Amino acid sequence: MPLLTSAAPAATSATQTTPQKVPADTNGGLGWSAVADTINHQLEDSSATLKQIFTTLNRADTNIGSSELDDLSARAQRVQQNTQDALTQVQSYDDITDSYLKILGPKAADNEDSSVTAQRARLQQNSQAVKSALMRAKLYNLQAQQLNSAVATRRTRLQQAALSQRTISPAAPKFWRALVTERPENRSSLHPGGVLADWMMLLIGGIGTLVLVGVISPFTLKALSRAGARFRTSAESGVKDALANSVLAITLNGIVCAAFNGIVWLIWSAAALDVEGGPIALTLGESLPVCGFIIGAGLPVFGRKGVLAAGNPGERKALRGVDWMLALSILSLNLLRAFQTQDVFGPTLQTLLEIVFSLTVGICAVDIFRRLGNQDDTRTFAPTALGLSSLVFGISLVAILLGYVSFAFSLNGWLLSIGTGLAIVILLGLCWRSVLDHVFNSEGRFSVRLHALGLSSRRLTQISVILSGLGNILLLLLLFSIAQTDGSFSMADIGNRLRLLFVGNTIHGVKISLDTVVLCIGLVIVAYYLIRQTKHWIRDRFLPTTQLDIGATTSILSIFTYCSWILVGLGILSIAGLSVQNLTWVVSALSVGIGFGLQSIVQNFVSGMILMAERPVRVGDLVEIAGAKGDVKRISIRATDIGLGDGSTLIVPNSQFITSSVKNCTTSGSTSVLTVNFKVPSTADLDKVKSLLIEVAAQRPEVLSNPAPSVKVSALSNFNLTMSLSVRIMSARDGGNVQDAILFDVFRRFGSENITLTTA
Repeated sequence: MPLLTSAAPAATSATQTTPQKVPADTNGGLGWSAVADTINHQLEDSSATLKQIFTTLNRADTNIGSSELDDLSARAQRVQQNTQDALTQVQSYDDITDSYLKILGPKAADNEDSSVTAQRARLQQNSQAVKSALMRAKLYNLQAQQLNSAVATRRTRLQQAALSQRTISPAAPKFWRALVTERPENRSSLHPGGVLADWMMLLIGGIGTLVLVGVISPFTLKALSRAGARFRTSAESGVKDALANSVLAITLNGIVCAAFNGIVWLIWSAAALDVEGGPIALTLGESLPVCGFIIGAGLPVFGRKGVLAAGNPGERKALRGVDWMLALSILSLNLLRAFQTQDVFGPTLQTLLEIVFSLTVGICAVDIFRRLGNQDDTRTFAPTALGLSSLVFGISLVAILLGYVSFAFSLNGWLLSIGTGLAIVILLGLCWRSVLDHVFNSEGRFSVRLHALGLSSRRLTQISVILSGLGNILLLLLLFSIAQTDGSFSMADIGNRLRLLFVGNTIHGVKISLDTVVLCIGLVIVAYYLIRQTKHWIRDRFLPTTQLDIGATTSILSIFTYCSWILVGLGILSIAGLSVQNLTWVVSALSVGIGFGLQSIVQNFVSGMILMAERPVRVGDLVEIAGAKGDVKRISIRATDIGLGDGSTLIVPNSQFITSSVKNCTTSGSTSVLTVNFKVPSTADLDKVKSLLIEVAAQRPEVLSNPAPSVKVSALSNFNLTMSLSVRIMSARDGGNVQDAILFDVFRRFGSENITLTTA
C-alpha cells in the first residue's frame, strides 16, 4: 500500500495548504463561502485523526492490544464516513461551479459587462478552493480505507499470534518458580494507583450484586405472574407445554434482573468507587447485567418451584445450578480478558488463571452432559454433546500441558460465548414469537380493533409472520456478532460489531450496510401502498369525471404505475450510492444477456409501451389474432390477456400485436356487419328468396334498420347459386347470437314456403 506509508505526510501537507478564503458572496460563490470553513475544519480534524492512527500503528515501542485496535478501527471508520459525507457535499459544489464556468467561458469576451467578468473571477477562485477540498476529501477517504485495512490485518496477526503463543508448561517446575518470583509484580496492582487498588470494593460490589439478584428474582417472578405474564410448571402440564407457556415470564424476569444488576452496580460504583472507576469496574458494569439476565431467566426453569420442579427429578438434579455456573463463567471470562488487556498480573499468574478457567469450564460441561445422558428425555442429544465436550476438554488439556494455554483459553472462551449467546438468542426468539401470538391472536383486543379497521385475519397472520421473521433475522445478527468476538462476552465489543454490521463497509465504491438494505426495503413497502392508493384515487375519483373510455383509463393507470416504480428504483439506487460508474458492469452483463436470451423479453417490453402509447388495441376491444378471437381483458408491459368465448384466457406476447396482422372488430364502439351465406337451388324463385331473406332479417330487433339489410349474389354454379345476407348490428360481440336467431327464423319461414336453403 504505497499511500499508507505516506498517510501522515500527506495529511500534514494538506493541512498546511488550506485553501484561501473567498469573499462571502453567495451570488458569485454559489454558497460555497458559507460552508467552506466548516468543511475545511472537518477535513483538518480528519487529517489529525488519520495522523494519530498512523503514528499509533507504526509505533515500534508499544504492543497494541485487541481493544486498542478496535478503537483505532472505529476512529478510522468515522473518518471514512465523515470524508465520504464531505466528498458528496463538495462534489455538488464542484459540479455547479463547473457548469457556471462553462456558461461564462474561460476568458472575457469583447465588450463584456464588468459584473460578468467579476463573477467569472469569483467563480474561478472558488473553483480552485472547491477542487482543493475535493482532492483532500478523496485523499483522506482513501487513507482511512487503507488504515482500516491495516488495522484489520494487525488484528488478524494478533489473534493468530495469541493462538500460537507458547508459554512454559505448568507441568514444568520452572513455571511455578516463575510464579513465586512474580509476587511483587502481582501485588503492585493492589497498591494505591494500581488497577486493583479498590479490589475490596470491587469484590464486595460484585458478590453483593449477584447475591441480591438471587434474592429478589423469586419476588420479581411472582410480581410478573400477577401482572399477567403466564407461568406454568410441569405439574400443571408437560415440560414442553410448560416452557412454551412460560417463555414470556422467563424472559421478562431475566430482563428485570439484568436491569436490577445494572442499577445496583451503578449505585455501588458511584458510592464506593472513584468517579471513573477504572477498567475493571467498567468490565463488571458490562458483565453483571448479563449475569443477572442468566440468573433471572434460569430461576423459573431450574429453581425449586420452576418449570422442571414437578417433572423428571433426574433432569432437575442434572441441571441444578447450571444458571449460576454459566453466569459466573461469563463474569470470569470477561474479567480475565480485562486482566490480560490491562496487564493486571504478571504473565505467569495470568496464565495460571487462564488454565484454571479452561479446566473448570471443560470439567463442568463434561459433568453436566454426563448427567443428562442418564435421563430418558435427553438421550437424543446428550451423548453427542458429551462426546464433543470431552473432545474439547481433551484438546484443552493437551494444549495446556504443551504450553499452548492461550489456545485452550481462547477455545473454551469462544465456545462458552457461543453457547451462552445461542441460549439467549433462542430464548429471545421464543419470547418474541409468544408476544406476536398473543398480540395477533384472533380473539385478542388488538386483533379485534384491527378487524374493525378493515384488516382481515389473513392480513394479520401475514404481519405476524413478517415481524417474526424480522425478529429472527436481528437475533441471528446478534449471534453472528457474538461469534465474531475473540472469545469474550463483552457487551461493548458485541455492540460495536453489531453496529458495524449495520454501518457496513464500502465495496468498489458502494456502501453495503444493513441499515441501507432495511431503508430500501422500507421504501419499497411504502411506495407500494402509496402507488396503490394513488391508483385507486385516479381510477375511482378522477377518471370517472372525464370522458375517457376503459382502454384509455387502463393505459393511463399502467403508465403511471410503471413510471412510479421507475422513480422508486432510481431512488433506491440513489440511497444505495450506486452511480452510472458502479452500474457499468451490470449494463454490460445485461447487454450480453439481451443479445442472447433476453431479446424477446425486451422486444415485448418495447411493444407493450407502443401499445399503451398508440392504443391500436384497447381493453374491451374484440380482436382476432392468429386464428383466436376474444375480448382484450388486460394489456401489461410484457403480454396481453385475451378472454376467449369458452371462458379461457389467451396470453399473447405484445410483440405479436406489432409484427403480425390483428383484426380489431370493435374500434371506438362502432357497429359491425354480419354476413350469412346461403346456397339456393337454381330452380327456386330468386326474387322471392331475396325478399324473404330481407324480411326475416328486418324482423330481428338486433338488426339495425339503417342501413337496411341487403342480399347479393356472390357465386354461381350449375345447380345452385350463393346469396349473401348482410345486416348491420350494434356490436360484433352479438354476431354469434344474431346469426343463430336469423338462421332459426330462415329455417322456419323457408320451411313453410317449401323452399330448400343451405348455408354456404
